[in-house]
Amino acid sequence: MDVVSGSELSAGIAPATLKLLRGGEVRICPRSGLSVSAGAHGLLLATGASAIEINYQLTQETQDVVITPDFNVTLAGPGTFHFALEVSKKGDTCVKPLPGNASEITFSELLGTGTYKTRPDEAALFPGGKLDQRTMFSGECGCPPTAPVLRAETAPAPAPPRENNSGPKPAERVVVATNDPTSPLPPDHPGQVHVQVDAPFVFSARPSAVRPYAVAKLQISTLPNVFFVQEQVDPVVLTQKPAEVSLKAEAEQPPRPAEKPKKEKKGFMGRMKGFFGSLFHR
Repeated sequence: MDVVSGSELSAGIAPATLKLLRGGEVRICPRSGLSVSAGAHGLLLATGASAIEINYQLTQETQDVVITPDFNVTLAGPGTFHFALEVSKKGDTCVKPLPGNASEITFSELLGTGTYKTRPDEAALFPGGKLDQRTMFSGECGCPPTAPVLRAETAPAPAPPRENNSGPKPAERVVVATNDPTSPLPPDHPGQVHVQVDAPFVFSARPSAVRPYAVAKLQISTLPNVFFVQEQVDPVVLTQKPAEVSLKAEAEQPPRPAEKPKKEKKGFMGRMKGFFGSLFHR
């Protein structure tokens, strides 16, 4: 895809390559990021705790700058640049020339005034992003090496034994084809080649775009009522009848005592009337 000025690029588990229209390329190492902008005299490349590899040539009028958290790395033309640059999360910055590098690289501190130029064949390490702590470097810097491609070679098949035509030939055995799956397999002959096909099984979770040619419809209203399969029966209400008692049993029962008449309750005026009546004997 096309990349314009101000773009931010990042690589996943595999390196990504940014090809320049003027020629050359910038390789972004796995899990690294890079910002690209067009400057007045060249490109402005900015990176953080990442690793990149630069491989291009510059003319007399071109000057690129790579900005890291601690340095301004200046690439002044004319020259051929092919080197790896990596910044760790602790701020350790390493630079390592790659085959074909033929120009110096200038490091300038962002928070200071120190500068340092590396030779075309010099690999250096700046611990903590400090120029005064510069040391020689011989380790890995930049993108990790790619895994070698292994090529498998098949061993030649052994030559079949040569038949001796001088002696008597054994009786030929005729094999009759049958469709019975339980029938035994025919015997192997010397030099017979067996073919085995390895077919991978591919599973896709996406629904198939092919629709079925027949669809069964089920109407729930036509199903029987499984909850009320019994017949409805009207409830029967029994009428209560008085108990039947014979005349002899009624004669033998003792007479019930007469109930005393209940005293009528008097109100407040009735009690007052009775009180004055008792005073005057009325």
